[in-house]
Amino acid sequence: MRAPAIVSVMRLAVPRRLHSSTPTSTPLTLHSISPLIRPQLTSASSTPSSSSTSSASSTSGCHISRSSNTISEDSGVLKETDFLLWPDFFTPLECRVLSEMALWKLDRVDSKRKRRRRGSIGAQAYASDREEKTNDGSMEGLQSLFSGEYGFEEGHYDSVIHHYRETLLSSLPPTSPPSLSPLLTRLYSLLPELPPTHDIPPPGTSTHLLHLAPEGEILGHVDNLEASGSVICGISLGAERTLRLVKKGEREGRAGWDVRLPSGSVYLQRDSVRYGYEHSILHNEHEGSVWDGERLSPGHRISIMIRDAPSQPAKLQ
Repeated sequence: MRAPAIVSVMRLAVPRRLHSSTPTSTPLTLHSISPLIRPQLTSASSTPSSSSTSSASSTSGCHISRSSNTISEDSGVLKETDFLLWPDFFTPLECRVLSEMALWKLDRVDSKRKRRRRGSIGAQAYASDREEKTNDGSMEGLQSLFSGEYGFEEGHYDSVIHHYRETLLSSLPPTSPPSLSPLLTRLYSLLPELPPTHDIPPPGTSTHLLHLAPEGEILGHVDNLEASGSVICGISLGAERTLRLVKKGEREGRAGWDVRLPSGSVYLQRDSVRYGYEHSILHNEHEGSVWDGERLSPGHRISIMIRDAPSQPAKLQ
């Protein structure tokens, strides 16, 4: 069951939106009172993984107020706008359009899928794929898009991502539906200081398509500082997962948040969160994947990740 989007949220100055013609709700912050966000403490000695059995501990160095979703710490200042979540940025049908595009691009670089589709050519195959599917864009309906074998990688080169496949989005598929380009333009419009453009992807950005298997996970990390700038924007499509943010450091009881990511949600992290917090996508069997006493339903998940280019190499403090 999809959780309610917003219970209570502060009015904030949010990144300007370019070209957007579809209004969306005011975004949540990490301090919003919402069933999608909860503060938590994580032992520095335990890294989220498929074998994790414990993710919370208490410490005298931090204080969590669950009535206000705030964490008081003795180090660092977290800006309200450095993490924003739009729980229902895209409608179910829009999610389906984006998922079909992402799967088509991913299949083009998947050797197992190439063999399966041998003899089909680009525009005809993409149009045929869309015609064969239903129009159900719900979280459950999107799972019907996934079938057959995939060439999932067991582990990323840096051992962070497990059971996944990925590619960069450099162009749109041929004969794309008319709605696809405006949907991506809306997404790019969330990036602050991005000059107006009709290019997809816009200059000075990179767009990464990531397909996570039902048993896949992404361990805690800070994105490569030389490969991307201060802003990361991500859309979640398909199965719900838990995004965990944990303050980087070696001390015990690191403070952070768990964020439930519904299909169609978009989050933006920047500056203090981008550089000062490790982020991970928890395995479905992790106890952090339990919300309101129920474990999130397993399934395939696609994320579209947008990053700005670094103006100069950044350094972690």
